[in-house]
Parts: sequence; structure tokens; C-alpha cells
Amino acid sequence: MLELVERELNWILDSPVFFARDAHLQAPLECQNLSSISLPGTIVSPNNFEFLSNEESANLISSAQARRGCAEQIFKELQTLHTGRLGLVFEKYLEQVLASHFGSSNVATRVPVRQNYVPGPGSKTWGEFDFLLLNSKMQRAEHWESSIKFYLQVRDEPAWKWCWGPGVIDRLDLKGPKTFLQQLSLSSTLLGQNSIPTPWRELPLVKKVFAKGTIFYSWKPHVEPFAQRLKRIVTPCGLSGEHLKSWWIHPHSVAHLQEHYRSHSIAILPRRYWMTGLPKEALPTLLESWSTFMEKLELRSKVASERKECLYVAIYSTELVGKLECCGFIVTPHFQDAHRAINTTE
Repeated sequence: MLELVERELNWILDSPVFFARDAHLQAPLECQNLSSISLPGTIVSPNNFEFLSNEESANLISSAQARRGCAEQIFKELQTLHTGRLGLVFEKYLEQVLASHFGSSNVATRVPVRQNYVPGPGSKTWGEFDFLLLNSKMQRAEHWESSIKFYLQVRDEPAWKWCWGPGVIDRLDLKGPKTFLQQLSLSSTLLGQNSIPTPWRELPLVKKVFAKGTIFYSWKPHVEPFAQRLKRIVTPCGLSGEHLKSWWIHPHSVAHLQEHYRSHSIAILPRRYWMTGLPKEALPTLLESWSTFMEKLELRSKVASERKECLYVAIYSTELVGKLECCGFIVTPHFQDAHRAINTTE
């Protein structure tokens, strides 16, 4: 599993950042309901956003030797993290990366922002900071929010509302603005300021988003060849132009996908392995031939739909054992029904 951890660490550091430089300006435009943004009062200190570049991400740990050491520590940490939630796994990786870069004593994680009720005992939690950092080199405090995002674009339009999570309820126009307008802005409210470690409060505060992920674009075989799909996309506003891109298809199009990858094997990926694919030791038991996969597709699609999920599949080369060619979503009836509904009402 250490090999998988190293692979995922490299993906987290080296893959393109998800949001663009102007995402914090785009967020208010994409927010359909500003009343959904909840802060414990007005913003009282500078709300300074700073873009995280691809180069800065990669250079958090730049040498192969340092990455190996970081991966070994993450491997130990993951043994105690009993969760299948990819977001928490992603946070665990980033926590160790930031501790390696800034020094563990300069990294505070999951810092709650609480306010006492008036009157009576108890407290209200307004949120928490994913990461608070002391950047000694630049003599400033930093508030980072982290996220890993997988969205299917249901229309070739740049608005965030057309980017849906596999479970449909999760949408980029709901989660994206909340990152900038609520989670990051919280540290500039009076209550947020009081939640920052005392020695850091007098320093300038800068906010960053460490977000990685993929936008999946609909492939319709009757419209265009598979090889052309990702050459013609509409990038959602506020996303980096080089963000990771892949495809999603309807179940009736799987046969066309098989034609394109006839000499390959296929596997359904549990959420935990959405970043870089399966660990090598799992390949012999989870890889399937196309004929086996097609036999099971209808039942699997039905079961996943009942859980309000889609099927995330990985295609592997059979000639180069263990070589991952690509990943994409096969949508299930739950997703198709929602997709059909917007096409009939708008």
C-alpha cells in the first residue's frame, strides 16, 4: 500500500489546481442564494485571498527523497484513519504535507469557531478552519481550506450550476461559493479572529484554497468520436483552464466505450481510490473482462442508483499490467432521471 500512498501523494501535489485565480470573484456571481451563506457577524479584518499555483502546490514537497519520507509518515497515519470518506483522506495527506513544509508546530488543523449562546449555557459552532498556518518565512498567518472535487458537467455551459456531483445533490454552485464566501471569510470576522492562535493574530492573514479534482464531460457517441470529446469542452467559469478533465456516459453508450478499449480490462472503483486507481494488489481480484462487466452492469447500476450514486470505472491495459488508461463515470437511473428533468423544464 505504500506504493499507492506515494502515487496519491504525487497526484495531490502535482495535479493541476482546481480553481482559477479569479474564483473568489466568480463565487458571488455563481451563488444562487446569498442568504445560505452564514457568518457570525460582519467581516472586520482584511479578507485577502491568494491564488495557489500549480508550481506552489508541487513545491510544497519538491524532492523525491522528501516525498518518500512524507509518504511513509502518511502511510502510518492512514492505518489509524478508519474512514472511507475520500475528503478526510485527502485532508490527512495535506496535513502531513503542510507539517513537512511549514513545521508541525506551525500547523493547526480543524480549528473550531464557537460562540456562547446568550442567554444560557452551551455554544454554537459556526464552522472550523481546515488549516491555520504560521508562515515564518513570510511573517504571516495563513488560512487554508482543502477539498477534493469530482463533478459531472450536464450542459456545455460555463455556469457552476451545471456541474453536479455523482449523487446529484452536490453541485459546484452550492459548494464552491461556500468555500470562498463562508469558510474562508469566517477567519476575517471578529469571532473567527478570536479563534486564531493568539501569537498569530497580529500578523497579516492570507487565505488559500488547496483544491484538486476533475470535471467529467458528457460523451455522446452519436455526436462525436471518443478521442475528440475532451478537445471540445466548455470550462466552467472560475476553474483553472488546466484542471483535470475526463468523461461520463450513459449506460447505453458503454458498448461504444468497449469498442474504443476492446483489448483492455475494466474495474469499478470504490470512492477511496478515485484519485489514482486501485492498489496493485487489488487488481487481480477487481479487474474484469468486458463480457463479465457487461453481464453485471444492469444490476450494479440499479444497486448504485438506489444509493443515489453513479459507477466510477477505471480502464486498464492488459498488455502493460497495472497501467491505468483512464477513468470515468457511468451514470445510473437516479442521475439520468435528474438530468432528464432539467432538459424538460428548462
